[in-house]
Amino acid sequence: MKLKVFTSFLTFLLIVSGISLHSEEDGRYTGPIPRSEKRILDGKSEFQKTGAFPLDWKLFYKGKQGDFVVFYDLNGDEIHYRYRRNKFDLDGEFFVKDLFPGNPYRVKGEWIGYYFYSIDERGKRSSLPTPKKLPAEPKEFIDRQSVPIFKLIEYIEVRTDDLLY
Repeated sequence: MKLKVFTSFLTFLLIVSGISLHSEEDGRYTGPIPRSEKRILDGKSEFQKTGAFPLDWKLFYKGKQGDFVVFYDLNGDEIHYRYRRNKFDLDGEFFVKDLFPGNPYRVKGEWIGYYFYSIDERGKRSSLPTPKKLPAEPKEFIDRQSVPIFKLIEYIEVRTDDLLY
């Protein structure tokens, strides 16, 4: 009973004070990553111009998929980071044990390739990606559906200096 009252009171205070943990535009959590931060599409356009893809990102953690940890930007585009050699790599598991879904992180890695979803002769996109190694084919890599693959080197949680009261 007390917990229910406290939760209702806290919700009321947040509504009255105007504090919002969600973006008003699209309903996604934006947290301490500013809207002006570069997105993955910006990195792809930078690759198209200069031939170099950024290695340092501010992203949100999504979860693990096989030997990869998945991060996403404010648009929802993903980058996969390889954190272990295989399923028996306990050092890799220990390295990413502190990641928490939805939290923002500054992530650094070494670019090793990308996933490309090919298009068949009928114009339909494949549901299974094809892993591609570097050097990247510019036309394939700048495709909106391609997903960069990195080797995870370092991650640091991004913390806000704002006080919620």
